[in-house]
Amino acid sequence: MSNESDNSIPKTIIDRNYSLQFVKYIIKFSLVVGIVMSTSLTANAQILNIERARVERDSANYFTGKAGFNFSMFNRNAGKDNPNNFLQLTFNSDLAYISEKHSYLLLNYYNYLLINYDNKEQRNTVASNGHIHFRANLLRQRRLSYELFTQFQTDKARGLDLRTLAGAGVRLAVFRHENTSLYFGSGLMHEHETWQSPETGNQIKSDLAKLTNYVSTRAVLNSNVTIEGIVYYQTGYDSGIEAFRNRVSGDTNLLFKLNNVLSFRTGFSCTFEDKPIVPVTRFVYAITNGVQLNF
Repeated sequence: MSNESDNSIPKTIIDRNYSLQFVKYIIKFSLVVGIVMSTSLTANAQILNIERARVERDSANYFTGKAGFNFSMFNRNAGKDNPNNFLQLTFNSDLAYISEKHSYLLLNYYNYLLINYDNKEQRNTVASNGHIHFRANLLRQRRLSYELFTQFQTDKARGLDLRTLAGAGVRLAVFRHENTSLYFGSGLMHEHETWQSPETGNQIKSDLAKLTNYVSTRAVLNSNVTIEGIVYYQTGYDSGIEAFRNRVSGDTNLLFKLNNVLSFRTGFSCTFEDKPIVPVTRFVYAITNGVQLNF
């Protein structure tokens, strides 16, 4: 009886069971990697929360930072024998070195998304974005300090092949207490962008001198809950269109401390550009939830 029963099971059901087991294995593997390496990852890299890597301590000459890694693989049905397959890898890290007088921040982010990666009948679609941002805060303990910064960025999904910028500015501590702080920053920068037009496929380049401003705040609500946020406003005159190009962006995060190493983070970030270099969506946003590793 048992042999006849086993032989009567359709092969499609057996294959489906193997597929389910494989999917369950991948899910378990992703969860383990996500918990160990953290999964507090952002889908859009237009926003840089420079406050995320800053710390206030009485000591000096030490490194501190945060790191995260995310891996996911899944599919969605696009026909009987034609599923859409997705593979996504995301990495981010914030590293800071605090000296007696100055601080140095290195912020890194990279997201890679591959669609239909094993479907030979359809063309693979790759969407990747990321940035490297370095910032030095000189005379950091003064109420009015100075900043130098540079950045490299790409966002293939929006058609941004490369954005490079470099600049300098001042940072004013409006107030800073043990549990709350408010800062205002202003400076000048040069921004170079190379875009690919979604309509013609041609490359369009832009070089602008810009005024960059930000307001940032951080509040410790209690021993386990912290909220932090930053809003940027950047503007520059483009003689090609005889008008100013304006960009407003923001990032807010709510952190729940789980222990001395792990925190749960939920965040919202967005960017609005009134006159994009190429015709793309002017307002983009991301909502994220994840676990953050602190070291």
